[in-house]
Amino acid sequence: MTLNEWAADIKTRIFDDLSQGRLPAEGKFDEALLREAQVKGKPQMGATNYEPHAATFEFIYPDSNSTATVLQVLVEPPERIVFLPVPEWVLEEIWQGDVSGSAHFESEAAEILRRYTAELEPGANEKYFGRQPAKRRE
Repeated sequence: MTLNEWAADIKTRIFDDLSQGRLPAEGKFDEALLREAQVKGKPQMGATNYEPHAATFEFIYPDSNSTATVLQVLVEPPERIVFLPVPEWVLEEIWQGDVSGSAHFESEAAEILRRYTAELEPGANEKYFGRQPAKRRE
């Protein structure tokens, strides 16, 4: 099962629980905030955010008379989540969604792959979670 499949399954089950007025069957959440949110009516699905050891699913309870309430449900994944950044050897082209590669000497490519593999280590990979600054081309 992929991360996207797992997340979609969990998020749908939590959404079904919340839509039926039940507590989520899994995950950690603020029960007081949920009680406040349930007064506003039915939830809507919000964002999904990942961290190395957690997935946070947001459920929005809109209210036309005040601000919406956002309930976050934190679920522990079955394994560590890693972010695979677009490798530096890939040139992103913002034209028709194409992504192309770039040519390198074999020794240079081997070094790039070594650095890329190092990005999967827990300490190195955590920097990719949360908001990312815009990529700039020199």
